[in-house]
Amino acid sequence: MQKSLPVVDQPIIGEINLSGSKSLANRVLLIAACAKGVSVIDNVPANKDVLAGINALESLGVAFAYDPQVRRIKIEGCGGVFPNKKASIFCDEAGTLTRFILPLCAVQMTGEYFIDAAKRMRQRPIKELLDVLTDLGMKAMYHERTDQLPMTIKSCGLAGESVTISGDKSSQFLSGLLLASPLIKKPLLIQSKTDHPQPYVKMTLQLMRDFGVDVTIKQAGYTIEKDQCYQSRDYVIEPDISTASYFWAAAAITQGQVKVKNVSKKAIQGDIRFLDVLAQMGCDVIEESGGITVIGHSSLQGVNINMRNFSDTFMTVAAIACFAQTPTHLTGLAHTKGQESDRILAMYEGLSKLGVYAKIDEDSIYIDPKKSKLRSATVQSYNDHRIAMSLALIGLKQDGVVIDGAQSVSKTCPDYFERMNKMIQQTVI
Repeated sequence: MQKSLPVVDQPIIGEINLSGSKSLANRVLLIAACAKGVSVIDNVPANKDVLAGINALESLGVAFAYDPQVRRIKIEGCGGVFPNKKASIFCDEAGTLTRFILPLCAVQMTGEYFIDAAKRMRQRPIKELLDVLTDLGMKAMYHERTDQLPMTIKSCGLAGESVTISGDKSSQFLSGLLLASPLIKKPLLIQSKTDHPQPYVKMTLQLMRDFGVDVTIKQAGYTIEKDQCYQSRDYVIEPDISTASYFWAAAAITQGQVKVKNVSKKAIQGDIRFLDVLAQMGCDVIEESGGITVIGHSSLQGVNINMRNFSDTFMTVAAIACFAQTPTHLTGLAHTKGQESDRILAMYEGLSKLGVYAKIDEDSIYIDPKKSKLRSATVQSYNDHRIAMSLALIGLKQDGVVIDGAQSVSKTCPDYFERMNKMIQQTVI
C-alpha cells in the first residue's frame, strides 16, 4: 500500500485526541490478567500490537470482554495461574508481548505453551532473556533455531535467588522478568548491567505498584519480595506519546499550532522528553488544561542530543531536522538497529532518496539541511510503522513523498494518514 500526505502552504492548526499507549496497554493487559479480581481498562488502543496481546489472553483462557468502539476491556484476573495449560500464542510483530509472555509462561507450574511471531520479530533479539530464564529453570524446545522463535515452553515454574541481565539491546528483557517475578515463590534479586536510566523499566515498575506489587530498588538491583500478588483495579491508559510526536512535529514543520488532548508532562512514558527536544529546536511547548500544545516558528534549529532513552521518537526528530537552519546529530541509537527495522539504516536510505544530506554510523545519524535539496521520491517503510509515519511528514513541505508499505502504521496508529489529513483539511477550511 502506498500513501502520502499533501503539501500544505499554511500553518497546520488543530487538536487531536489519541488512543492509549501501546507500551502501557500490553503491560496493563498482562498484569490485569495475572491479578486477583476484575479490572476495567479504558482507552485501550485497537492496533496490531495490542490486538496481539488481547488474542494472547484468549489463547491462555483468560476471561475478558472487549469493546473496541469505546476502547474498553474488562478482564477477569486469574491470580497468576493461566486457565489453559496448553496454548498456542502468536505475538505477531509485538516486541513487548513477546518479551513479556515468555517469562509469564515459563513461571507457570504446569503447561505447554507454543510461542511464535512474525518474521521480523523472530529475528529480533531475545537470547539474553532466554538465557536468564533457562538459569531460573525454564524448559524449552526450539523448533527451528536455538534461542529463537518458534519455541515451546514446558512450564515447571521458575526458582532462583539472584539473576543478572543486560538491557543494552532492549529494556524489555528486564521489564519481562519484573512482571513475572511476583509469581515466583521465593524472593528474587534482579541485577541490571545497564549503566543508564531506563524509562520503560520505570514505566513497568509504576504499573506494578499501581496493581499492588512493590519492588525494592537499590542501585542497579531490583528485589521482589515473596507473598505479593497483583490486585485488580480500574485503569485509564494515557494517550500514546510516541504517536503524539508526529502531530506535534506537523506544527513544528509548518509553523503551526497543534494540541494533543489529555496528556501532561507528568506522563509516565519516557517519550515525553520529545517535547524538550522541540523546545530546543525553537518551538513553544505549552502545557494547559486538557493537553499540551506545540507552536512552531519560522526558524528551527538543529540539535545535538543523545536519544538512548526515548529513541522511538528519533525518527520524528530526524524528519523535523530536514527543515532546520543548522545540522542535527542524534546519538544513542545503536539498539534501534534491532527493532522493527534497522532504523538507522532505514532512515538514512529514506532521507537520502528524498535529497536530504545524512551520514550514519553504528550509533547515530547526522543531518545537514544546508547541504540538502529535497526532491520527490517513493521511499520504503521497511514494514516499520515509525519509519513510515516519520518520512511521511516530509511530504507536508515536499511534493511527491510517497510511502511504500504504508500499511505498517497499523502496528500503532492504523488511521494515521486519515487523522493527519483530517487535521490538514480543518486547517484549510
